[in-house]
Amino acid sequence: MLQPLTRRTWAKRGKAPILKAWDRHDRLTAISAVVCEPHRSKKFQLDFQIKPRNANAESLFWFLIDLRRELNNRMIVIWDQLSAHRKSDRVMRELELPWIEFEYLPGYCPGLNPVEHVWSTIKYGRMPNWPAPDIDGLRGRVHQELERHSKDRESLKNHFRWAKLELAG
Repeated sequence: MLQPLTRRTWAKRGKAPILKAWDRHDRLTAISAVVCEPHRSKKFQLDFQIKPRNANAESLFWFLIDLRRELNNRMIVIWDQLSAHRKSDRVMRELELPWIEFEYLPGYCPGLNPVEHVWSTIKYGRMPNWPAPDIDGLRGRVHQELERHSKDRESLKNHFRWAKLELAG
């Protein structure tokens, strides 16, 4: 959102920091996947797309199609119980695509989802107290942070460790 996520910070006594931000509720939606390819020595990558509106089943469907083009391999998609995820799942199953399989995490359990840790790291660790100048500025900063994060292989492994997910192979 354009309104910054505020966190506690250090300041000189009597000099409270002031964030100047618009009282606007414009927002972006970022769709992402932490990809692990066990057959390639556990190659990790972060794929993402930034959308100007809320993600829906159609945008998730096209994200998965783009991901398939890039990976050119079978996929097992593990995701949470978001309604858009379930709708995308139904559409993909109706198409009977042999290269994709869906598994779901239990109902609300962000602690098992490595992607939640990606968002937590970026929102609370990299972008708190940063007021976006406008929606384009927000898009640029989110893209920059995700791009930076996607190049850090060790960080991507840590998202799986944080979720206590053992990767076989």
